[in-house]
Amino acid sequence: MKDKIVLLTHPIDQGDILKDYIQWHLDLGVDLILAQDSNSSDNTHEVLDDFSRRGHLRWFPIPVKNFLHYRPTETLAQIARERYYADWVILTDVDEFLCPLGDDLRTVLQRARTENISAIRVPCFNMTGPLMTKKRATRTQILRIDRAVPTTFEQLVSGDLPSPFIFVQHPPKTIVRADALDEYAPGGHDVKTTWGNISESSEFRILHFPMRGFDKFEQKVRNAIAFFQANDHYEDWWAWHWRRWIRFYEAGRLREEYENQFISAARAEELISQGICSIDRTIADWIDNKNKSVIYRLNNWGPMARLRRSLV
Repeated sequence: MKDKIVLLTHPIDQGDILKDYIQWHLDLGVDLILAQDSNSSDNTHEVLDDFSRRGHLRWFPIPVKNFLHYRPTETLAQIARERYYADWVILTDVDEFLCPLGDDLRTVLQRARTENISAIRVPCFNMTGPLMTKKRATRTQILRIDRAVPTTFEQLVSGDLPSPFIFVQHPPKTIVRADALDEYAPGGHDVKTTWGNISESSEFRILHFPMRGFDKFEQKVRNAIAFFQANDHYEDWWAWHWRRWIRFYEAGRLREEYENQFISAARAEELISQGICSIDRTIADWIDNKNKSVIYRLNNWGPMARLRRSLV
């Protein structure tokens, strides 16, 4: 019997990318997605409901705003393990797309099982491109940042970065055996297990699309303000990037910060030639192929085909 793979995520006002995120991971071989929504006010609930009706996803609103006595990620993992009998649990955010680099997802996890691997750390790479238009970020942002700018802990906490945020290393995410999971590290970027080996993955990468329109970015910062108002118990280093963006918002410089995360065509060529960035069309090509498939089906759908013939 094949292992059951369950994806965990916490959407909040990410309806612009959520459909791509869900469909991508279902196409990848994920059996079920569990989502805990954090009070979204956009079309996130509609997207979640649509996939829930198809049986591919289960979701529920987060029951509390204060996390002092509630651990949302561990709650999702427990539901995955006890209610849906997950064998493997993947934790990513809605703007993070897991990408196998060779063998498919299930084959890699089957091999990990035979090698007594209980958790896999997957490196994350930020994606950027030209300043956003109305097109989807997953189609236009095809520049992968391979070499992040070195930063110190002090620089992160202070927010005094040596480069735009997009060039700062995004921490890894994990794939873990459900029966080995002990707890997640703060932010869900690492995991403790009760048995087995933890592997540094060379067979996966995660592509991260954090900047997808100024309106979405501004909403993210407003959500962060509301989060910290309800959760003032976190240490100052936790979610340093949210705290930094809040300072930009309060200073009236948020749009300037947003626009600094994008790259002109000329600058992209320089970064590619220096080995700092690479062109990565993994998600963009997948979307294009999906669109071509839909067009093909429409063109060959009986009524449409008869209408087209009648016009010839």
